[in-house]
Amino acid sequence: MLENVRDAETSKCVERGMGSARSAAPRWVGAIRVGRQVRELYVVIENPRRLVKALEFFDHFKVKVRGISDSTKHVQGVVVLDSYGRKYLADNNIPVNGYVVDIDVQGLEKGIAMAIICSKTLMINPLKRLIVGIDYGKNIGVAVIANDDVVYTGSYRSAEEAVNDIGFFVYNVESEVKIIRIGIAQDIDENFANTIVERFKDVAHIEFVPEYKSSRHKYMLEDTKLATDEIAAINIAFYRSKEVT
Repeated sequence: MLENVRDAETSKCVERGMGSARSAAPRWVGAIRVGRQVRELYVVIENPRRLVKALEFFDHFKVKVRGISDSTKHVQGVVVLDSYGRKYLADNNIPVNGYVVDIDVQGLEKGIAMAIICSKTLMINPLKRLIVGIDYGKNIGVAVIANDDVVYTGSYRSAEEAVNDIGFFVYNVESEVKIIRIGIAQDIDENFANTIVERFKDVAHIEFVPEYKSSRHKYMLEDTKLATDEIAAINIAFYRSKEVT
């Protein structure tokens, strides 16, 4: 059973017991899930602008959202709400079995980032490690790992958009360790690498790792449609460029 969390300050994400934050090769049971939503996510926000902004973020990061009505008997999963939403749940006697993220307490972006992690990470509380893998090429592949779960992958043509989305997770998700791993490639743009280092050196460990054949390694990856640079970014994040053939 999930813990019934009423206080957003206690809504932290839980570690899976898979070893240290810097281990190169975690041990998996079954296939590595790629961006699969493991909990329903509900939104109860009164302010229209904040609601639209929240929905835009969830859509961008591939999270399905549900609403709550006065006919809802109970909610199991993750609830993103404001003071109005908290009162609405209380007035309609709707119990929550899961995680409550209050954007009036945490702020909009931090709350949304935490909700994404909670909806896509199997074990929560505390979050031991957040790892971002980056594959630089014609497109830029990005993979975000929370503990050992792949919570988001993306393929970008714009370096600025890639950096902004990396920053969304690195700045807004609280974890014991944050690591950004960049695949070493002959054609990597020095300006891009410098931007990553300068932007995030104070909040994350920056590592440059080999990316040899990283886009070809699909071992243990869940069968899903991913761009080659997204696959490479996952393997770079897990640092599996050489271990798997």
